[in-house]
Amino acid sequence: MLNQLAPDGSVGFFKCPTAVKSGMPCLVGDMPAVAVDDYNATTGGTTFCFEGIFGLTVIGQSTQSPNVGQQVNPGDQLFASGTLDGTTNVTYNLTIDKTRGNIPFGAYFPYNAMTAAPILAGVTNTTAAVKINPAASGPHGL
Repeated sequence: MLNQLAPDGSVGFFKCPTAVKSGMPCLVGDMPAVAVDDYNATTGGTTFCFEGIFGLTVIGQSTQSPNVGQQVNPGDQLFASGTLDGTTNVTYNLTIDKTRGNIPFGAYFPYNAMTAAPILAGVTNTTAAVKINPAASGPHGL
């Protein structure tokens, strides 16, 4: 296609911190992503996927004052905060929850009857179905 820089915008290589591991949710700038591979010392980064549904750790909480447990229901918006690496502009070691004001990450997307239960307030689900979406990025709000 004319002017197309890459055949698919859902994956791409970026410089990142050495702590990034395969399957780790990250923010590349404000774009939600999941690392495809571990950090590679030869290239100084890794490939990230920017679209899809991933089993990630989600906490049923909002850390806005006051810090309270909040149930996460199917379709609820999720937000992320973590450790920003100023050199690469990648944020890692994310906390994903319902804290509005953090960077939009995607939505809780239990896609079948086996995963359709809400995440109860105060509960940490380490395999929550999260649909990341580049449309979730942008100014800190959806």
